[in-house]
Amino acid sequence: MKVLFPYMARWHAVNWTRYHSLIEALGKQGHEIHVLQPPAMKSDETNFIEIDSKEMPGVVLHDVPVSKFLWERKWPLDKIVKKAVYSIIAYKTAKKLVKEHGIDLLLLYNIPQYQYIHIKNVKIAFDFADDYVDMLKYELGRFALPPVLRLADVLLKRMMRKSSVVLSVSHELAKMAEGNVKVLANGVDTRFLKKQAANVPDKLTIGFIGSFEYFIDFELILNSAKLLSQHHFLLVGSGRQYQSLQSRIKEEGIHNIELTGGVPHDDIFMYIDKMDVCLNIFKKIPVSHRACPIKLFEYLSRCKPVISTRLDELAYIDKDSILYYADSPEELVNAINEINEDSGVIKRIDEGFDLVSKHYTWEHLSMDLIKSVE
Repeated sequence: MKVLFPYMARWHAVNWTRYHSLIEALGKQGHEIHVLQPPAMKSDETNFIEIDSKEMPGVVLHDVPVSKFLWERKWPLDKIVKKAVYSIIAYKTAKKLVKEHGIDLLLLYNIPQYQYIHIKNVKIAFDFADDYVDMLKYELGRFALPPVLRLADVLLKRMMRKSSVVLSVSHELAKMAEGNVKVLANGVDTRFLKKQAANVPDKLTIGFIGSFEYFIDFELILNSAKLLSQHHFLLVGSGRQYQSLQSRIKEEGIHNIELTGGVPHDDIFMYIDKMDVCLNIFKKIPVSHRACPIKLFEYLSRCKPVISTRLDELAYIDKDSILYYADSPEELVNAINEINEDSGVIKRIDEGFDLVSKHYTWEHLSMDLIKSVE
């Protein structure tokens, strides 16, 4: 199958997404994927912080030219404006590639791509990977007026109805979707699965990986680090919250937190292996409850005990009580103590590894994507 994916970020950015994993898996299976990407940009957003490129079999990158005046200038609502401008300009390139390469499937994933649903002679899959209207509300800030959000919701629902299939990353998001809806969760690459014995020493390394963005509850993590001063906290990743978090750690003299900054995705697992306990901590807001965190499956794939915020979607994943839960620093301290004292921690870790191995690998999920389209 030949797939066209109009991406709205730099493909080799530090933010490794579900699309990188799905497309890498599709390429390995012999499919041909054409990825559109915007010009490079100076930004503290992980989608534009670029790292060394990684070649993917079957993947062809196409740079979409955008005038420097539009792209390098700072606009009000800069992120949203540039996504919209790029998507409009890339539309012509997408139409051309569909015709030239005989594209079978157009993979879309956000509201600024609305015009793409009018491209003829191609199947369309809409990937409903986030609560886009709720995220737009955050990005717009004081400009998040009810008419604007209603329009965004109308366009989103119309894109879904016009698509051949809607791939929802979670069951909670699927409740909001329209059209031919299939749940396609997140997962982990099989080459990173590592069955290993659990090790819970007296002095723990408590770790977090992910984007440093508004939906992560860093307040909970920082206050927990203060209460657990005898343990080491290892926070891996970068994003718009990184600088403020770094400053706060320094100002408050929190000496047991280590920040790595952004790292290549393949190195993530090296850092997870250094962790004794892993954190899946989010602010309890709609976008979090409807998420299916990739980090969760990556933690479990390396046989680590996981402490998570109580999120609605986890009810569909954690049916066998594999995870430990904490919504406050005090609960996180209790969860750490429970892990230290729990005779069943090995059983939880083994069940978590088996769950990921059987149901949440990108190889399995990418094949489900193709079956859903066909």
